[in-house]
Amino acid sequence: MKTTAPMRLRALRFLSERYTQRERPSYFAELFLFAVIVITATWPMFSLAHAMAQANWIETLTRVYL
Repeated sequence: MKTTAPMRLRALRFLSERYTQRERPSYFAELFLFAVIVITATWPMFSLAHAMAQANWIETLTRVYL
């Protein structure tokens, strides 16, 4: 039996059916990766804010006691 659909259309149909039938991965890995990205992005901001607060506190202490 000869197929009438072009090879490209058959390949696209095969791939779309294959990926719609596969099992969905767990969301835990995706959530974990998102948390790592968020922590990595926000860590420098909080670290810098803490360092600036410490520097201000040390400056205040030296002004009071010296």
